[in-house]
Amino acid sequence: MKPQQQSLIGTSEAMQPVIADIESSARSGAKVLITGETGVGKEVVARTVHQKSARQAAAFVTINCAGVPDSLLESELFGHARGSFTGAVRDNPGLLRQANGGTVFLDEVGEMSLRMQALLLRFLETGEIQTIGAATASAKIDVRVITATNRNLLEAANAREFREDLYYRLNVFEIRVPPLRERPSDIPVLLEYYLQWFGEHHRHGPLAVSKAALDRLTSYGWPGNVRELRNVVERLVLRVEGPTIEPDALPVEIASHVPAARDQGPSHARESVSDQARVDALIERLRQKESF
Repeated sequence: MKPQQQSLIGTSEAMQPVIADIESSARSGAKVLITGETGVGKEVVARTVHQKSARQAAAFVTINCAGVPDSLLESELFGHARGSFTGAVRDNPGLLRQANGGTVFLDEVGEMSLRMQALLLRFLETGEIQTIGAATASAKIDVRVITATNRNLLEAANAREFREDLYYRLNVFEIRVPPLRERPSDIPVLLEYYLQWFGEHHRHGPLAVSKAALDRLTSYGWPGNVRELRNVVERLVLRVEGPTIEPDALPVEIASHVPAARDQGPSHARESVSDQARVDALIERLRQKESF
């Protein structure tokens, strides 16, 4: 099983509302808006909702709205007729038709242009697809729409960057995915999963993580969230000869990260106090007009 197709990993207290929301939303066909920082696993959540729903046997189609130019996004979603524009050498049914009976996942929906937002809103209201180059709208299709964004769409709506009516259409059921720094107890589980998967993928023997390395990995802030952790683990699998990952094998931003003082011995606490005293002394000298 590929990591990007995995089930949601995490049993921390912060993840319990997410798990409950997935179960609730999967029992209905309501539109779902998944929010959270980049890299938290919004597509994994969307896929899990689909897999637990009555549509699980049908297609799950994804498209990154930020990764497709606006000139092509309409064609990708709604399809086009042959000859409707330069380069349209054959009919394209569009992703929405391909997802008929299943689920379409629109990632980074907040990056859609206002024009595309209007076209999406019309589809959500009527269920009809207007194929580019077709004279009339096609028959209605049955597809569940799940969207995701790392933006605050309500703030974007107030700034007239996102249609308010579309926001309320999409936000029937919101699932907020917490960043990794809010669920550090899930980090060891994620590390174990990715170490095993990348070890098998790259035909590398099993790797263990020393306590010192694990302390740094669990206390690190992970600004790139699960995506960053996944990339770090793959790098370790490729670089570490084994059998144990030590702090000096970690990326410099993680290896140089000092765990919180409460997790360290008295000597570390004294060093922290001493460092703070030196900082306070330097600030006082600057206040006395000494040169920086």
